[in-house]
Amino acid sequence: MKTTFIKYKKLLIIFSILFIPLMFISIYRIEYTFVAPGFNDDISYFIIIDEGSDTNSTFHTTSVLVQDKITILQYLVGTQGDSVTVKEFPKYYENIDIDDLNIMSYLMKDDSLATSLVVGIRNTGFLIDSNTYFTVYLTYDNLTPDSLVIGDKVLEINGRTDFEDALDDVICGEDTEYKILRGEEELIVNVVQNELDDETCPTGVYFDYFTEINSTEIDYTLIETDTGGPSGGLMQSLYIYYQLVDTNFEEDFKIAGTGTINVDGEVGSIGGIKQKIITSARNKVDIYFVPHLSDDSSDNYIEALEVYNTLNTEMELVGISTFQEAIDYLVTRESGDGNE
Repeated sequence: MKTTFIKYKKLLIIFSILFIPLMFISIYRIEYTFVAPGFNDDISYFIIIDEGSDTNSTFHTTSVLVQDKITILQYLVGTQGDSVTVKEFPKYYENIDIDDLNIMSYLMKDDSLATSLVVGIRNTGFLIDSNTYFTVYLTYDNLTPDSLVIGDKVLEINGRTDFEDALDDVICGEDTEYKILRGEEELIVNVVQNELDDETCPTGVYFDYFTEINSTEIDYTLIETDTGGPSGGLMQSLYIYYQLVDTNFEEDFKIAGTGTINVDGEVGSIGGIKQKIITSARNKVDIYFVPHLSDDSSDNYIEALEVYNTLNTEMELVGISTFQEAIDYLVTRESGDGNE
């Protein structure tokens, strides 16, 4: 036994020197996020419009692969790749339950689907009735205990329905009365805005709007998927629209894009634009829509164009700010007139 140990001692030492550090960097997690190229998802797989039109083109949303609390090995690999973004957790992560981000993501997805139906159906002249609520999407540690929770729909703030202005008028340290809808029950809760160390005085809540469908003359089915977030809104709206109108494009286009949508058809910015452009170029997309809301360097279209110019692709990159601008562009492709 001793002879065997001596014989393999050097090999065991070398193995330990190599294996133990490798195990450590493969297991130990750090507070960084890893964003990598993902998939182009055919919308017809998860939104089904009964008796929808047959179009010779397909519509796709774009998802990216995101992982929070990555390992040291993932960090090292990610920082060496051009297609991957590695970034440190935002400061606000210190004041939330990380698991709540998943809940928020799926709330955003549900809102995105409902809003897409509103925009797509209304723009074809069919009837659809909906409500949009000012809603709690995320709560922070400084929120008054036993008050607001994720999913609460705000009906009044201090008796007012101009919610954003009402929040601006809240005085630090004083009670704010919220009339909310939680499930089917109306409640009154009180929240105190508390001053933080950095001398800000936030409520401790992230609010955004949430749309629910009441009724529509269009029959549809939504299929559950694992993808969360609101960034499919624009493309879902376009797909629904083109399911309800008769059209044929000049070619069999693979149409994709990204961008949130609100009930007025306005497009909003998204994250992960670099990886979404790379994903779509790899998947041979023909037309790709991107939010173009300003000429600032952080604008989605400006960032997308920078990545696009490094790729060997024939994909058309189209910057838009509204649903109607996307429709107008596609109308030119129906007749074969446009080519950006």
